[in-house]
Amino acid sequence: MKEERQNNDLMRRAVRHLLVTDDDVMNEAERIVGHTLQRENQGDNGCLTVTEIARELDMEARDLNSFLRDMGIQRWKQGQYRLTPKYEGRGLTHDRLFIYYSTKDGKKKRQTYLVWTPKGQRFIMNMIGKELKIKEKEQRI
Repeated sequence: MKEERQNNDLMRRAVRHLLVTDDDVMNEAERIVGHTLQRENQGDNGCLTVTEIARELDMEARDLNSFLRDMGIQRWKQGQYRLTPKYEGRGLTHDRLFIYYSTKDGKKKRQTYLVWTPKGQRFIMNMIGKELKIKEKEQRI
């Protein structure tokens, strides 16, 4: 009886050790995958997303996207904002690659999205400045 109890205790400790080891392996795997994704998803030099630019302007990204759309600078195309032909090729934006793992099938996925270069960021600031001046003039009238 005593021997059986000791064997059960040994088995419980062994199982606990295995569970800790499995958890440690999973945690290390998640850390490695996270680090790899972070390295692969590092941003372009000086390029910012609309969300980052909007934050600097103390506004919401959807409002900035709406402004850029209303001004004819960008349009919604195939599930993302793209520059209109008038503004393409001016060095205002780049495509950034985002790599992630799907939670459905665990496969590595890739998606591109628009980021604004420093030149594009200055362009946005100038457009907003012009729009504010126009609105100030309208309010004075």
